[in-house]
Amino acid sequence: VAAPPFAFRGSALDRARALECLTTAIYYESASEPDAGQRAVAQVILNRVRHPAFPATICGVVYQGSERAGCQFSFACDGAMARIPSRNGWARALHNAALMLGGTVEAQVGTATHYHTYAVTPAWNRQLVMTAAIGAHFFHRWKGFWGTPASLSQPYRGGEPLPGPH
Repeated sequence: VAAPPFAFRGSALDRARALECLTTAIYYESASEPDAGQRAVAQVILNRVRHPAFPATICGVVYQGSERAGCQFSFACDGAMARIPSRNGWARALHNAALMLGGTVEAQVGTATHYHTYAVTPAWNRQLVMTAAIGAHFFHRWKGFWGTPASLSQPYRGGEPLPGPH
């Protein structure tokens, strides 16, 4: 079941910060993926923003745990951001981020709140339900109520923190 479209309700400053954080995550997590793969990564982030188990802002989700090793998105704590993005790759990530903030839904991901590449098999994936395989990523949702569209009930709170690791 597809997640509902994300309805951004924030200030112009919130939108600018959210767009930067979402673009950064798309770029560093899936720059070499097809557009559907980039949008799928963004869908997971937007699903997390609306899920009560995660922060209620886009930058909050993207940089959750970045102050320590083992953060939510590895690029935020492993030094990958030291790589300067390619101009074309960043433009494509920005385009896909803007689409997703505008309400586009990557339906095949459904209500997934987790993903990983085919190169790793994290222990947590055994407790989740795989929803899709797109490009080099596998997408997963929780079992039971927490994996349903109804679980995506946390309102976006605005007040995006400064983009970047903590």
